Amino acid sequence: MSVTNSGVGAELNVAPIDPVSDRQRRPRRNVLVSAYVSLLILMVVYCARPEDWIPSLNVVPLAKIAGVLVLFAFLFSLGQFRLSLPREIIYLLLLVGQLFLASLFSPVWRGGALIVTFEFSKVLLIVIVMASVLNTAKRLRQLIFIQAASVAVIATVVVLKGRMLGARLEGMPGATYADPNDLALTIVISIPLCFALLFLSKSLLRKAAWGLAIAVMLYAVFMTGSRGGFVSLTVTALVFLWEFAIQGRRRYLIALTVVAGSILSMVSGGLLLGRLKGTFNQEDNTAAAYDSYQARQQIFWRSIELSKAHPIFGVGPGNFPQASGNWHVTHNSFTEMSSEGGIPALILQILILWCGFKNLRKSKRFARGRTGTNVLARALHASLAGCVFGSLFLSWGYLFLPYILVAYTTALYSITRKTAIESRKNKSARQATAQEALHAGSPLHEMTFRVV
Repeated sequence: MSVTNSGVGAELNVAPIDPVSDRQRRPRRNVLVSAYVSLLILMVVYCARPEDWIPSLNVVPLAKIAGVLVLFAFLFSLGQFRLSLPREIIYLLLLVGQLFLASLFSPVWRGGALIVTFEFSKVLLIVIVMASVLNTAKRLRQLIFIQAASVAVIATVVVLKGRMLGARLEGMPGATYADPNDLALTIVISIPLCFALLFLSKSLLRKAAWGLAIAVMLYAVFMTGSRGGFVSLTVTALVFLWEFAIQGRRRYLIALTVVAGSILSMVSGGLLLGRLKGTFNQEDNTAAAYDSYQARQQIFWRSIELSKAHPIFGVGPGNFPQASGNWHVTHNSFTEMSSEGGIPALILQILILWCGFKNLRKSKRFARGRTGTNVLARALHASLAGCVFGSLFLSWGYLFLPYILVAYTTALYSITRKTAIESRKNKSARQATAQEALHAGSPLHEMTFRVV
């Protein structure tokens, strides 16, 4: 085992390590417990959105309460937080600063831009807390469980109680996931996490529960008829199959994917296939697919024009609908950021996502084989890839989920690297002890002792 020191971000060449199953001999320290518990509560509220489908909770500001809990836990635990910040969090900090500047220089509506930026800036606190409190693989896995289980519940509720707009499945009226496109992408990026938890579960009952949840989630995606969701699902499936079926040698997953796709296409009544065909065919305008495609093309090029006209600060966060003249969002997270926050905001957004992929690549180096952390790294790779491609069709620039996914990768890289260093130190100590014992018991040592 060797260490290659290349300054900041030095890499370790180590044997496969699994901090998920590794029982550390050191006494456990309950570090940042209050911040971690408040983070779990926030994730339940943010991902499950209970106020959207439980009528008695719609008058309770659950999100604000959870956010305040995280803030107070952060302030009370400030002395325990690490001072060094990963690059992706620094880029996020700069992005928030750029958006505030874009708001102040907005030629459209400064007040509205400031409101959007302030709401978005809350994600900075969340990812800082995540990067600090997710210091063990157990905590990271529990938080991923919260997201996966919450989205599975949402998918089930929508399938049972959601409304149909024409032939398309929508979320609860007025809810966060009311838009079928947002609903589809939210489900898609959580499916690989469900698979990871299925692979890591030892109980057959839990495996069956996760398998059923995945089936319901896939059915919900097909029933939304979302073309952006389908593209995201396709990319997610390809990356997932590469990571688990090819690299992970689970070849049965390829056949399972083909069978599942065929069954879901038939069960959903061909809605998604019809919308895909109607995208470029005016004669087959299934569920207004052709009209929607033409409108989105116009919006896309309008966002490019505004990005060119206001390259430094854009028109201000949230101001594209008014500045474009058509009162629609860009339906592209990257042109949304460039047109509303300027080209610097777009560059920072891309850098944050790039850091996520870089963290996963390093994490997989530290944890090889079918270990718990390796499974999580491969699943997160599929989720993040699906999120990036899905963002090409949806305005997700100010939503928290993409940045939460990157925060998962930050925590995972920190955990695997720390465990690798500790494993190396322990092995070096064992080797040194063995050499001392061998030297102490050698004939040369005994002869030297007698002469003296």
